[in-house]
Amino acid sequence: MELLEELVEEIFLRIPPDEPAYLVRAALVCKSWCRILSDRGFHRRYRMFHRTPPLLGYLHNLWNHPSVRPRVHYIPRFVDTSTVSPFTSPPPFGDPRQWRALDCRHGRVLARILAKPYHLVVWDPVTGDRQELSVSDHSTSYWYSGAVLCAAHSDGCDHLDCHGDPFTVVYMVADAGSVVRAKVYSSKTGAWDEPTSVTVHGGNSFDDRPSLLIGGALHFGLISNSIVKYDLHGHSMSVIDRPGGDDLVMVKAEDGGLGFVAVSGGCIYLWTRQANGGWVRHKAAELKRMLLGGLRSKPHDVVGFVESTGTIFINRTAGVYALDLGKSRQARMVGEEKGPYPDILPYMSFYTPDIAKGRLSPS
Repeated sequence: MELLEELVEEIFLRIPPDEPAYLVRAALVCKSWCRILSDRGFHRRYRMFHRTPPLLGYLHNLWNHPSVRPRVHYIPRFVDTSTVSPFTSPPPFGDPRQWRALDCRHGRVLARILAKPYHLVVWDPVTGDRQELSVSDHSTSYWYSGAVLCAAHSDGCDHLDCHGDPFTVVYMVADAGSVVRAKVYSSKTGAWDEPTSVTVHGGNSFDDRPSLLIGGALHFGLISNSIVKYDLHGHSMSVIDRPGGDDLVMVKAEDGGLGFVAVSGGCIYLWTRQANGGWVRHKAAELKRMLLGGLRSKPHDVVGFVESTGTIFINRTAGVYALDLGKSRQARMVGEEKGPYPDILPYMSFYTPDIAKGRLSPS
C-alpha cells in the first residue's frame, strides 16, 4: 500500500539539511518522489521547516612554512562537514596561494585576490556565481579585513535563500598611523560609498578572526585589544575596548550583545559587557564533560563561532570540534586537519536541488 503523497512530503520535510545528498537520492527512487522533490514549493517549505541553514563546512587560512616558495602568508582550505560539498576544488580564484578568505555569511564567501592588488571577489559556492570588485582607490595599507552580508539584513530577511539576491560588502583598512577606514559596496548600485573613518589608539592592525554581525552592526577585531564597530544603519564607526587576554574570540552573548569566549585551564569562559563598558568573566562549562577523550588532546583553543547557532569551534591536536554552547552542550569532530588555525569561517547554507543549478549529486 502506497503512502499518501501528503504523508510522503511530511517525511521528506524531516530529512536532515546537513546531508544535502539525501534529497537527491530520494528523488531517484521513483517518479512520484521525484515529482515531489522537484517542486520549488517543497524546497521553500523545506527551508521554512528547518529554519536555520546547516553547516556545510568551513574555510580557514593556513599559514605556510617560511621555506615554501613562493612565500605567501595564507593558504586557504575548505573542510567539508557533509558528504557532498558545494565547494569546487580548486576554487574559482586560480592558484589557492593567491587569495585569502575574509568572510562567509548568508551563503556567500568574500575573498581578497592577492594576485590582483586591491581586488575582492564575492562567491556563492552553491550556485557558482561570482562577482569581482575593485577597491584600488581605497588604500594601499597592508592591514585589511572585510565582511559580506545580505543587503536585506536590516529589512527582516530570514536568510533561508539569499542566493542571487543583492548583497553588501564592508571593506576595512588600516593605515600606517592610527586610522581605520571603512568603505561599503552595494550590489544594488554597483558602487562604493564614501569612506568612513575612526581613530584607534594603541595599534590598528586587524587580527585574523572574521567579523561578527550582531543586530545592525559589524564588529572587527584588532590586535591592540580593541574592536572596531561599524553601524550598518548610520554608517558610523566606534571603538570598543575588549577584555584583556590572548585567544579571545568574539561571540554573540545570551543577552544579544557582544561577548567573548576562550578556553583556560580546561574550562570554557564567557565574557559579557556591563552597562559601564566593563567586562565580567563567567565560567560556562568544563571541556572534559563535553569532549570525547577528555583532555588528553591538547591544546584547546577557540578558533571560530557560528553566528546563527551559538556554536564555537575548538582546535585540538586530534582535529577541530564544533561545540554547541546552548542547551545540548554537545560536541562533534568536524575536521581532522591539523592547525595552526588562525581563523575559521563557517559556511552555512541550504544546498537544495532548486538552487544548486544542477551541481548537487547523490554522492
